Amino acid sequence: MSISYLFYADDAMFIGEWSDSNLKNIVKILKCFFLASRLKINIHKSQVLGVGVPRNLVTHASSMIGCDVMQKPFRYLGVKVGDCISRKTAWVDTVHKLRSRLSNWKVKTLSIGGRLTLLKSVLGASPLYNMSIYKVPKGVLKEMEAIRSKFFNGADISDRKITWAAWDKVLASKKNGGLGVSSFHALNRALLLKWVWRFISQDGSLWFRVIQALYGSSFDLHSVNQPSIWCSILREVHLLKSKGFDFITHCKKRVGDGHSTRFWYDNWISDQPLRDRFPRLFALETDKEATVAAKLGASSTDVSFRRAVRDGAERHQWSDLNSLSGSVSLSSSKDRWICDLTGDGDFRVKEVRNTLDDLFLPSQPDATRWVKYIPIKINVFAWRVRLDCLPTRSNLIRRGVILDSALCPLCDSTVEDIHHVLFRCDNAQIVFRRICRWWELDWYDLASFSDWYAWFSAIRFSSSLKLLLEGVFYVAWWHLWVFRNRSIFDAAPPRRSVIFGDIVSRSFNWCSSRCNRSFSWENWMKTPHLISL
Repeated sequence: MSISYLFYADDAMFIGEWSDSNLKNIVKILKCFFLASRLKINIHKSQVLGVGVPRNLVTHASSMIGCDVMQKPFRYLGVKVGDCISRKTAWVDTVHKLRSRLSNWKVKTLSIGGRLTLLKSVLGASPLYNMSIYKVPKGVLKEMEAIRSKFFNGADISDRKITWAAWDKVLASKKNGGLGVSSFHALNRALLLKWVWRFISQDGSLWFRVIQALYGSSFDLHSVNQPSIWCSILREVHLLKSKGFDFITHCKKRVGDGHSTRFWYDNWISDQPLRDRFPRLFALETDKEATVAAKLGASSTDVSFRRAVRDGAERHQWSDLNSLSGSVSLSSSKDRWICDLTGDGDFRVKEVRNTLDDLFLPSQPDATRWVKYIPIKINVFAWRVRLDCLPTRSNLIRRGVILDSALCPLCDSTVEDIHHVLFRCDNAQIVFRRICRWWELDWYDLASFSDWYAWFSAIRFSSSLKLLLEGVFYVAWWHLWVFRNRSIFDAAPPRRSVIFGDIVSRSFNWCSSRCNRSFSWENWMKTPHLISL
């Protein structure tokens, strides 16, 4: 194919056969452009590059037209590629950019909910430029995730602080028991797979036409051994397949009139191309490039076979093929490629990223419970509580921290673990009995989260009201933990008598501001179980 020019946001590249006349004419065209638009091109800031042209000729041409010689080579797609040092510098700049966005004042001033929100939005989008075309080295991915992990945990970059929740659990999706931050590994691979999708779906773009001209129209025949960007992307496709994610099988043809879908080669009717599902019949086929319209429009699908189908395995495959293809009805619409990872068939980086995270990140048996009526920081606290990721005395001792005592600092009778702090301690039981009287519920002695969830599941409220009640319990756990910490570290011990009142007032302020329908303080105090949401 022939490309004469490429336009970018603030750059233009003219491409043509090397000759003095071509170079002079380009300068004349730019002068005509100036006379017509009054927008003058600065020739002195322009550059000339000769591909396969001797250096002395390039230098002579640059002096003739008054511009510089381009020092860095270009590779197709307009992507600048230097030596290994420049590529390494690009990743160093990416890491530095990510670290600069995580200044210490943000760590100190943002709550854990604010830090989680920042990780999901701004920080997740910062390194997209390099990640969208290059495979990120493992060491760079590890360093980038370490920066995000320290920021989420509220630690300075240089601090050595105990990490209570494994970072891959934070990255995992909420349906798998995580917080849904998502990994840079999945983001990088999803961005690379977007280029594969664009080639397979044949979107007609310049990029597709360049790749087709360089490597051919058949995706299966593209080499993975050449030192190019496209081949490195294909190598990653094969690597993901070996790890359990075969992206190509999720790219399928949705048949309309059948004229642009190959009967044997395209994935259009099952989870694999028909040539792989029925290899014996494919060996008999003489027109292997036949379209679906041609095969289904014929009197029989075996008319182009080199001989009749024999008994045994061939006859069995022939029967299955007729049963499968007989269920297809052609229409007047055009055939189109779809990605079955999404409901509407469109390729989206987000969906592929989530699929890769679900495959490679750890999965908890229970999904993360999330209450929309309370702040993010309380939901994150409840998530950490369920995973036993808080610095209770038993956890501190398990991590090698030397303490004077492992007993509960409030009752001084039992080893302090998370179930004792939030369920078994006298302080916790008093609070939850008052909550049950407030909501007119029967209370039982509960010893763990599994006991609480079984009790909570049996409550018969509407789903929205029950979610509101769950938020109240989360707020109560948070206040119990705050009271425990203040009892240990504050000079003046807090009063137990104010815990329940703080729970009622704080939960009202948070929940009332987040509900679609408002309710009064009087109703919240007297009859919260009758609130209509």
